[in-house]
Amino acid sequence: MKNLSPILLLLLVILSSCEKKESLLEAENATVDEALNDETQAVGIADLFKINFTEQILKLISPVIKSQPAFGLANAEYNKLGPYSVSTINATRQNCKGFAGSIQNILGSLKIVDPNVRCNDAFPYGFADRRVTEVFYPSNIESLGKVPVINFVGGLLSNAANYDAIINLWTSYGFIVVNTNNFINFSPSLQVTGLTEIVDQNRNPESPLYNKVDLSRILVSGHSAGGGSAILITAVPPKTLQTIDPEIRIVGSFPLQASFNATGVGVNVPTLILTGEINLIVPPILQGLKWQYRFIKKVPAWYMVTKNSNHGTPVLELARNDYAGITVAWILYRGKNDAAASRYFIGSSYLATQDPAFIQGIANPLRIRRNKLAEKL
Repeated sequence: MKNLSPILLLLLVILSSCEKKESLLEAENATVDEALNDETQAVGIADLFKINFTEQILKLISPVIKSQPAFGLANAEYNKLGPYSVSTINATRQNCKGFAGSIQNILGSLKIVDPNVRCNDAFPYGFADRRVTEVFYPSNIESLGKVPVINFVGGLLSNAANYDAIINLWTSYGFIVVNTNNFINFSPSLQVTGLTEIVDQNRNPESPLYNKVDLSRILVSGHSAGGGSAILITAVPPKTLQTIDPEIRIVGSFPLQASFNATGVGVNVPTLILTGEINLIVPPILQGLKWQYRFIKKVPAWYMVTKNSNHGTPVLELARNDYAGITVAWILYRGKNDAAASRYFIGSSYLATQDPAFIQGIANPLRIRRNKLAEKL
């Protein structure tokens, strides 16, 4: 037994050292785990800051550059070309040239306007007369009955071609679209110019639109200053406009981000006021809500604010154009009495109030609204 004592002592020493090693290994592993956790947390925090930083940058530039795609119910249903191919009258297109054209190219490269922007040849983008009236129509119009009309005027300092994407969209649903532009676009006289042009086309035996224009179903629209002109022309007594042609009847208006050159006083046709959440040029709560929508008393009126939209959204390609879907729904409803499209505007639970593309919520001053006359439809 005495001989076993050294052996037992040695075993005790080995066991003791193993326990110490295990303790050391556990401590080392715990230290490694803590380090990994710290590193993971550091990466997570860094990613969080990175995401927030990116979001902040996007928010900062969003009044100028819209990065978000168009979305929502109306865009899912109507932000795509309709069944008709499109032909034009007097709609020349060329690469944007000169000083004004170079600005358009820069805006396109920055995605402030449609990156595929082209220009017409009207001054200052070319040497033609700066007042130009273009007509877009379904290519198979000969096989159609009378076709309803959209009379459109662009924004201040715009080129007529800035609106090609959305005008082609409207035309593809079976409409004639008149696009009038004089670079300034601040006067309702351009709406009269457009009406006069479409009446002339309807009367001209040489025109593809001869006797094909439904003058009793005209909608008016415009962007910014042109949107203001759409409001102003609908305050003109109908009999005054019928001096151009006795068949003229405006059945609806849908100004896009209408400018300070108009209020809703005296408007006499159903009107959809469309504006944007981050429109710093024409703030939605001041112009669209207080000075336009709330002054429309004689006829049905709607007020809708699209999320993420800045003042340039109407000149974007369809993928980023928040107004594409809802404007198609409106023109089908007012211009063709389309029952499916009317669901976005009439009824107790009209679809626009369920569309996430628009600001909702009873406490939000920019929420969707319609007046009492619209409620009764």
